[in-house]
Amino acid sequence: MMGKEVEVTITGKRFVFQLADDVPPEEFLQVVEYVENKINKIKSRMNELDAQKLGLLTSINIAQDLFSLKKENEKLAQILGRIDTLLSPESEDGKLTVSLSS
Repeated sequence: MMGKEVEVTITGKRFVFQLADDVPPEEFLQVVEYVENKINKIKSRMNELDAQKLGLLTSINIAQDLFSLKKENEKLAQILGRIDTLLSPESEDGKLTVSLSS
């Protein structure tokens, strides 16, 4: 079963989306706003683009954001792993272990 129908305007054009049940409309609207902001940012720098090139550049820009966030997430996961290791009370032999190497 499909969720709610949501109507949005992106770059002056009206679109109607049928959301899946597990997609909150508020979250979807935040995504739409994010995409429109990316479109407008690109348009402000390169105003002579056709819709296809604008869509492609916007997609690439958003993919770059995704990859940057993935890298950041991986670094944070490594840091958390080190913190967990430092905070674990005992090693396998029952002795307290502390490692401060980076």
